[in-house]
Amino acid sequence: MLDIKEALGKIYTYVEPSMKEAGMTGVRPDGLEKGEIPVVKGDNGIGYRFDFKGEASAVAVKHFDNKLTFELSTTVDGDGNFTDYKEISVSLLDAETSDDKDIRSISGEISDTVMSKFCKPTSQPKVKAPKTVSKAAARSGGVYYDANTLASRLTSSLYPQFRTEYNANINRYGEFLPEDFFAKGCADAIQDTIRRNDPTEMKKLFSLLNEIYPDATNETQSIIVVTLLGNLGADQTLLANCVDYMCDDLMGPVIKVNKFLHSKAGKSAREKLKNPPIYKPKRVKRPGIMERMMGAAQQNSTINK
Repeated sequence: MLDIKEALGKIYTYVEPSMKEAGMTGVRPDGLEKGEIPVVKGDNGIGYRFDFKGEASAVAVKHFDNKLTFELSTTVDGDGNFTDYKEISVSLLDAETSDDKDIRSISGEISDTVMSKFCKPTSQPKVKAPKTVSKAAARSGGVYYDANTLASRLTSSLYPQFRTEYNANINRYGEFLPEDFFAKGCADAIQDTIRRNDPTEMKKLFSLLNEIYPDATNETQSIIVVTLLGNLGADQTLLANCVDYMCDDLMGPVIKVNKFLHSKAGKSAREKLKNPPIYKPKRVKRPGIMERMMGAAQQNSTINK
């Protein structure tokens, strides 16, 4: 069963970067411990809520009676308090039936709404998409298929509805981040294809996966076997649907991974798949003391010339 307070904590964490970009920070009531996510009891002690506020806008996310409401205010009274909150959306978040997919969907909806309302598009050019690996290059043995090539091929030929998210992923992070992209629906779309078991669709899907898997990087092979095809073991019918379409190189790892993930020993790994790590920008390496001293010496030398 889903822990609602914990679920709201995840939503808070997922939407916080968008809120900061929109000029809002989390409201931290007194009494919270350092590092504790500010999900608190709701109005009159009923349900739970969390809030973000800025100079010109405020957001309230509340949960009560299996419903999560997202409210927004841009009205400030004479005392500087935000009033006249408007209900933007209502989502079902039932402790007995909801899962992490629902949490991510709700988080994405909140973030997208805030970004569209308060974050103006910059004049900076879009990030150029990384180059994909061609079939000829992969077969030559000089390079291997990478995760970006897998996503590009899937979204250009089989799942064009995710092409916009693929491009947005690259622009958002300045590189292609596969964990974020595949968690936003593409993996689910592949499972839907397998569930329908239409011969034409299955041949197209596995023709692509069979081509890429043997000549792919370790990361890309893991994405195919674990992220895209690792949930088939929950329903043996789905796994059986794939057997006649998978090449030998792919079939063995897929069967082994599904057997492990859907055993008692694989419970922890399944939880990690449901909750991939949140993106953290690469740390910019700061110059050490020796580098700073050498830089200062060079600058002084230039000045004295």
